[in-house]
Amino acid sequence: MDFGGLNLDRKLKSCPECGHALDYKGLGEYFCRSCDKKIYDDYGKVRHFLEEYPGATVVQIAQATGVDKAKIRMMVQQEKFVINGSSGGSLM
Repeated sequence: MDFGGLNLDRKLKSCPECGHALDYKGLGEYFCRSCDKKIYDDYGKVRHFLEEYPGATVVQIAQATGVDKAKIRMMVQQEKFVINGSSGGSLM
């Protein structure tokens, strides 16, 4: 789906480090066989951050990952993440 330029389903094709093809491992994570780098798409960046910092706010996630707040909100709307209502709107 594309939400005004916020393509949430776009998969990475090549390694930003060396340009070689990436292997998709799932859940927003890729691996480059050429340079042995683990690469994350925007979903993977948010998911990985929330694994370390559960309950972080959208603003905290955006600042730490560089993923646009609107894109994070779209991920929530698509139910890729769940809002934790008991902690004032943080994600889990």
